[in-house]
Parts: sequence; structure tokens; C-alpha cells
Amino acid sequence: MKTFLICHRGALGDFILTWPAIHCLRKILPDYLFKGIGRPEYMRLAINLGLLDSFINMDSSKLLDLFNGKAIPQEIGHPNGALLWLSSGQDVVNLLKKYASLPVVSIAPFPARRIHVALYHCQSMQLHFPVNIPKNLSDCFPPRTKKGNYALIHPGSGSPAKNYSPRFYLALADELHRLGYKKTGFIAGPAEKTTIMHEDFTGRWVEWPENVERLANLLADASLYIGNDSGASHLAGILGVPTIVFYKTTDPEVWGVLGRKVAHIKAGNEKSALNKVLKLLSSEIWKNI
Repeated sequence: MKTFLICHRGALGDFILTWPAIHCLRKILPDYLFKGIGRPEYMRLAINLGLLDSFINMDSSKLLDLFNGKAIPQEIGHPNGALLWLSSGQDVVNLLKKYASLPVVSIAPFPARRIHVALYHCQSMQLHFPVNIPKNLSDCFPPRTKKGNYALIHPGSGSPAKNYSPRFYLALADELHRLGYKKTGFIAGPAEKTTIMHEDFTGRWVEWPENVERLANLLADASLYIGNDSGASHLAGILGVPTIVFYKTTDPEVWGVLGRKVAHIKAGNEKSALNKVLKLLSSEIWKNI
């Protein structure tokens, strides 16, 4: 059985930005089983979306010898090739190369120059594999076919510096209701325990998805998603949900969410951010994205 190894141990948003590269690679290796190493809930999500076939938990003690460059565990076998997103992975590369018939490539998780991270991953892979990279990386994923039933706002992210105040997102929800989004909820996770768990949200619809698969299901049924530069936003975009993303401190040219209907809003203050999103939602530009 021909296998190809994919290793990514980072955060959800960072992992999602590798998906166009993995998708392009799968197209030229249709007879290979893709085996992942990473965080279980992210790996399961990638399997559900057809990017991987199986996975091994990155925290498994059986992988210690692999990451030390000493031995390949039986669970991995001898993969024919590999893409490894590792900060220092040369020892692993040298070990896997002994048995591989295809390239074994280690890609630094982040680019050293100002380029979109997903494009950087694709170009890095293209140096070793004869893949075709679409001009629009969002074309790597099928168009959305379902119609959503509600709007969702994610007020958090992995960094407080990326977020506005809770009152901003509450005001945004009220404005969405005025614009015709009669059912609007909030998505919250561990990072929001000190913000969303606030008396101002009393009586509001707040969802606390217990895992990424539940988050994906919630997003898939949304008619609109608005959030900050976060893993949830990247997931919404890739799933084809109409998505608006705020970039308060980060650069959308580098970290921009991919998707067939995604808009990036760069705004340093809340008044500007609210005005920009309301103007966008009322515009023909948004309707035609």
C-alpha cells in the first residue's frame, strides 16, 4: 500500500493554511493513502474534508524516536514521501528518505518574506512535486451548496490584541438584526471565558462548541460569519460560509482567510470597523463576491 505522510502540529488556522498545498498534492497522487500526524481533532476534520485518510496523535509516545530522527514507528511504516511542517525537521527528513521513493520535504511553518502563508506553502511544495497551483487558492475547495439559517459572530481569537471589546460585537449583532439577520448568535471557546462570559451577553444566543467538529457543523449551517483573524474564521472561509474577517493588528496580505466569499476589513478602532462592515453588507460588491 502506497502512503504519504503529512505532519503538522500547529494551531487550527495555521493548519488550514496548508490545506491548498495538501489538496494540490492529492490530485497528483490519487493512489496514495495520506496519513497525518497532528492534533486529533484537527486531523479528524481534515479526514472529513477528504484531505487525509488516517492519522496518529502527535503526542503519542510512539513518535518520540521519529522526531528524534532515530527510528520510524510501526504505525507509520515506510511512507513513500512526506510533507513535514517542522521548525527543525532535518533529522526526520534524513530518516524517512532512507525508505522513500518520493521527495521528503520539511517546510518551515512560516515564510521569511511578506507573502500569503497558503501560497508560500504551495510554492514550497511545488519545488519538489509537479503540482498545478490555481490562481485563486479558494478554488481548491468545492463551492457551497447549502443555504444557511443564521448569522454567527466570533468575538475572540488566540490573541487579545486581535479583538475589539465585547460591546463592539454586541452592537454588531444588533446591527445585523436591523439588516435582516433575525437570528444571530455568538461562538465562544476557551479564549473567550474572560470576555463572552459577561453579564452583557445575558439572554443572547451563545454557543460553546466542545470540539472543532462541532464548530464546523455550526459554521456549515450559517448564512453569515463575522470574526477576527482566528482559526474559526479560517474554517468558516474554507467551508464556503460568507465570511467577514477583522484585522486589527495582523496583515491580511499574509494571514488572510481563504474562501469563495470572504471579505477582509482592516480597522484599528471599533467605530471604523463597524462602519466598514455595515457599508460592505449593504454594497453590491458583497452581493457579487
